[in-house]
Amino acid sequence: MKINKINYIVPLILVMGAYFLGCSDLFINPKSSNSSSNIGISISSPANNDSVDYSGVIVNYNLSVQTGINFIELYVNGKINQWIPPNSDGSKPTIKLSLDSALIGTRISFYLIYYDKDGNSARSDSVSNLFVTDIANIPSTPYNLSYSYISASSLNLSWKDSTITQPPGYEIWRKDGYFGTYSIHLVAAPYSFNINDNNISDSTVYYYKIRAVNLSGVSSFSPEISTGGAGSFRSIPPPTNVVVKAISADSVQITWKYSGAVINYFKIERKYSWSNYQTMGTVSGGTYQFLDYNSGIVPSAQYYYRVKAFSSSDSSWSNDILVQTPSN
Repeated sequence: MKINKINYIVPLILVMGAYFLGCSDLFINPKSSNSSSNIGISISSPANNDSVDYSGVIVNYNLSVQTGINFIELYVNGKINQWIPPNSDGSKPTIKLSLDSALIGTRISFYLIYYDKDGNSARSDSVSNLFVTDIANIPSTPYNLSYSYISASSLNLSWKDSTITQPPGYEIWRKDGYFGTYSIHLVAAPYSFNINDNNISDSTVYYYKIRAVNLSGVSSFSPEISTGGAGSFRSIPPPTNVVVKAISADSVQITWKYSGAVINYFKIERKYSWSNYQTMGTVSGGTYQFLDYNSGIVPSAQYYYRVKAFSSSDSSWSNDILVQTPSN
């Protein structure tokens, strides 16, 4: 009897098509997969805003397994990048984030989806804003960040940098006020070591930090500076606008401002350039001046002063202010 092959091939194609159509949902629309509260996956590194070498970086992740690992999917910029089976002993596999060289100099996001042997799935949070680099030649951290006023609405920021290869550009981050939030405020070109901030108010204390950026990634941030002269960055703001004036050859007047909540007291400290700070006195939280006299001050000498604010649980201090006493 002659068998009509078409009678077998057509049903087979339909069955296979239905199978692959169902499986394709895992790759195209992972959100439609079943989800179980008993399984979970989370990424510990790389983290948001990190730099990654396009040739590969290990993804460190945590997995809550119930019925065993079926496979894990890696998505980059919302598209499937890899399908990773478990190790031969059933343990969680190593995942390496490898990227196309065309992505060098761009920023990407990625996430993982874990499937167990019962068909349940769990998706990790997305890791975003990863900068893709060519080689591990991260620029050095800029240093000696400082500022000088140009006018009431403008100041100049300057810094130094020791990076030799792949000259970086610079991101200048600013926050307005002690409790503000940092964000990129200015961008400076390679080989530039100062820039003007023409958008300031003389009634606001600004905080700045800077980092270098090149095709290999970003440096760590420089120490932050403040136009109010903050020497500490704690949970309470520091005293600002500290003014130190020699009244006579043996007395110095110190005044300051404070914009934080009510605190317990202020401490006034003094030192020589070669010595440690010593307490000269304290005043209540509502007092903003102090007279230092009969405390060993001598004529024609230089002293540094700072003012510390103390709450019930924390302290912060102003910048150092230099003063010279007059001769007799």
